[in-house]
Amino acid sequence: MKTAQMKRFSSARKLTLALGSSLLLAALAPAQAAVLYGVTGDGGIPSETLFTINQTTAAATSFLTLGAGNDGEAIGFNPTDGFMYHASGIFAQIWESIDLSVPSVATSMPLVTVNENLALTWNPSSGTFLMSNRDNNLFYSTTAAGIATDIGSTPDDLKGLAFVGSTLYGAAAFTSTLYALNPLDGAVLSSLGVSMAGFTVDGMNGLATDPDSGLLYGVVRTGSDRHLATIDPLTGIASDIGVITGGSGWSGLAFGPAQIPEPGTLALLVFGLAGLRRGRRPQ
Repeated sequence: MKTAQMKRFSSARKLTLALGSSLLLAALAPAQAAVLYGVTGDGGIPSETLFTINQTTAAATSFLTLGAGNDGEAIGFNPTDGFMYHASGIFAQIWESIDLSVPSVATSMPLVTVNENLALTWNPSSGTFLMSNRDNNLFYSTTAAGIATDIGSTPDDLKGLAFVGSTLYGAAAFTSTLYALNPLDGAVLSSLGVSMAGFTVDGMNGLATDPDSGLLYGVVRTGSDRHLATIDPLTGIASDIGVITGGSGWSGLAFGPAQIPEPGTLALLVFGLAGLRRGRRPQ
């Protein structure tokens, strides 16, 4: 009897140690690469849906169906609270926070702005989002609670906003122009044309900067195709990754964190294993 108990204890001990070692390695492992997200517009297939996009192949995978608002999809990640934010709607704008770890819409509320919101990005200096809209070319500073303040105007309909370092860039929706902007009021600091070998660039449908590499990614429109590309903001040269597959009607880009176990979750697992080990002590 005692021999059998000892064998069971030995097996349980080995399992506990193996799992504990795996958890420790997971906790100490370097952070995983950031994830690129894309959103489709009201006319996309499927419409108003959040995707993850592979940065190497440009393949998109459906992540979460949204649906609030009737167009004007834009997304941006808030590193302070860990939520992705989604602006939608033309005449009745909606502001949503998205919990990427579930995933699900965490909050949804009205957003009081003028017309369709085209792009947003997080401004680390002010701790608010910067957002541009259509036709009126207004420039807003927007809090996580959806309070938008008009702080200026933009030179164009901008379908992408992103910081590269401390410089704010805006991508024109209907031309190949990439603007460097003053984040305080949207004024133009400089501009250049975006070019991509073998294609005519008709506009852009999103900008996002990879927080790991610092590379600027964009959705480049060439005719009816939407390409994922990296863009050199100093030269305007876009390096084509490929036509984005898995969806259509792309309306915005944003990077979010990789989904890894939270420290609290790891701690609970470790304590649970410790309890298992104590419960398996030989009699």
